[in-house]
Amino acid sequence: MSDTNAIKWLQAHQVDFETLRYEFTEIGAEHAAEAIHEPLESVCKTLIVRSTGKNYWIAIVPGDQRFDAKRMARALGEHEVDLAPREEAEKVTGYQVGGISPFAQRRKLPVLIEESLLALDHIVVNAGKRGLLVKLRTPDLVRLLDAQPADICHG
Repeated sequence: MSDTNAIKWLQAHQVDFETLRYEFTEIGAEHAAEAIHEPLESVCKTLIVRSTGKNYWIAIVPGDQRFDAKRMARALGEHEVDLAPREEAEKVTGYQVGGISPFAQRRKLPVLIEESLLALDHIVVNAGKRGLLVKLRTPDLVRLLDAQPADICHG
């Protein structure tokens, strides 16, 4: 299996990470966490969020929490935001839903990360292809993406 753009990007930035592969059967952090034997709270979803004005952001949220659009809108100072439809998310990122990586997307989007994730030493995110993940230090992800912590989820 050849490296994805996300993996090449991480290598170019000389970041320590571990590649985790699993047999993809369906979308969902719970399936990935079970397959790779990692805690659900450390396996993150990379969500593409848009405002009514068609501005886009990345939201990185833990697998054991639910994204809250109202909290995200508040954190951004926007009136309203919602998840981008599948086709739009794929067009904006260049990745297929279920494999969207926060790294090396078609265009650089601002990133918000659920603030509770900052308590974890390592987190797992998609690596640009379904069934392919990367595990890296949380501070590295925050630094590389200039991710801004915010309260954007609920249990």
